[in-house]
Amino acid sequence: MTESPEIRQDADEIAWFPARELVDAMKAEGLELHVDQTGGGTATLFLQREGSHTFTIGPGSYSWNAPLESEFTTAELHYGPDHYDEDGEPVDFPGDEEKTITPGTPIADIAKEIAANFRRFNTHTTPERDSAT
Repeated sequence: MTESPEIRQDADEIAWFPARELVDAMKAEGLELHVDQTGGGTATLFLQREGSHTFTIGPGSYSWNAPLESEFTTAELHYGPDHYDEDGEPVDFPGDEEKTITPGTPIADIAKEIAANFRRFNTHTTPERDSAT
């Protein structure tokens, strides 16, 4: 049986990388990530800084024995603001705030993009964000 061109993915698109690689790359950007299991074996990276809205990055496959070895792929990597405030209340954000990483993007470039958007997001105000604080 042959794979149809629509189903076949480029090797860069399906390559998996351990969470540790992105954690280290984000440290180089001056930001800290941590990985948690967010249900059903799904791994999610959290980018947090006091006084800022949290970004989530994922999804990935959680490694119970070594969370930093949880695996992610650029074929399905999204990031954006967590949709809950510090009190656990939902916060609405414009639809364009969630971003998708282009498959095959190098880890250092992913870290730069996420860091830039995290900083940009946390320095502008919107009516929704003002009312949530």
